[in-house]
Parts: sequence; structure tokens; C-alpha cells
Amino acid sequence: MSARSIVLLVASLCLGALAVLALDFGDSDLVLLREHLNHPFAFGLLACTLMVTAALGLRWAWLRTTVIILAGLGGCVALLGGLVVTAFTAAKEVGYVDGPGPYSIRLRESTGGLGPDQVTWLSVRKDDGLLSEEWHLGCFDDDDPSDAFDAVTWTGPASVEVRVTDGRTFPVTLDASGRPRTTAELNC
Repeated sequence: MSARSIVLLVASLCLGALAVLALDFGDSDLVLLREHLNHPFAFGLLACTLMVTAALGLRWAWLRTTVIILAGLGGCVALLGGLVVTAFTAAKEVGYVDGPGPYSIRLRESTGGLGPDQVTWLSVRKDDGLLSEEWHLGCFDDDDPSDAFDAVTWTGPASVEVRVTDGRTFPVTLDASGRPRTTAELNC
């Protein structure tokens, strides 16, 4: 096995480990980990590509063929899995509602399932450079038009009020770190 193949094999294994770790980044409160390093399917596809490239340097044809087939199948699974997950979980950025100090509320929208209904996702973000954090605030699905998201306003330095189209309000208070003590959800 050539030195190039060994380097590619080690890089492939490291990327594979990063892909596995990235599956846990989605639960992190840190924006850096959640948004910028949470790409397990991309890391997995790149790891499989490097594995195929490393396998080309193997001497034994049967081992080279086996590794290429298995890495190719793994790459196909990573690519198709990433496409499916992206298709059903993609949310577009709608905007931010500035709050007191470093806080803001992030608004995102996505389609609900395969239907025409819209789901609005709200989260509280505490801007602090690389240590910025974000917490789930609420989710509103407009299956029932009266349950659709209407507006969100800051009612104090540590309190938020979310309103739906029929006029109902959901008051939410934040703890000392900025994390919501409760969340507001309808049909999610």
C-alpha cells in the first residue's frame, strides 16, 4: 500500500468519525456546531470518496474491488439520505426580531409534510461571537388557519409574547442564560 493510500485511508476514517459526531451536533445549543458543522451526510459522502481513492492503491484486486463496492454503496446511501433529509427538513430564513441586548428571535418557515400548509419555527438566539447560542422557542403549523403564526414581540428584557391569527397569545419567559422556560407550539 502506497503512502498516498495510507494518508487517504486515515483522512477517510477521520471524516467518517466526524460524520458520526456530526449527528450529535444537531442537539447542541451552540450555533457554530449546529449550523456550520452539522453536515453528517456530506462528511460521510466525502469519507466514502476518499476511501474509494485510497482503495485504488491496493495491490490485491479482490480487496480493491470489495472496498470500492462497499465505499460506493456507502456513498450512495449518504447522498440519497442527505437529499431526502434536505427535502423534508429544509426551512427558509424569514428574518429576525431584535430583542434586548444580545438577544433576537429567529423566524424560519418550511412546508408541512407534503401539503400546502406552512410551518413557522421560532428560536431565541443569544449573539456572542463563536459562542452564540440558540434555543427552540416555538412551532406553529397552519393546518387550521386560526393556528397560524401572526407575530412575536418582546414584552420585557426576559419575556416574549407569540400571537397566532385568531388572537391567542403565548407568553414565554427566559431564564438567566436566555433559554426559554417553556415553548409555544400548535399542531407541530
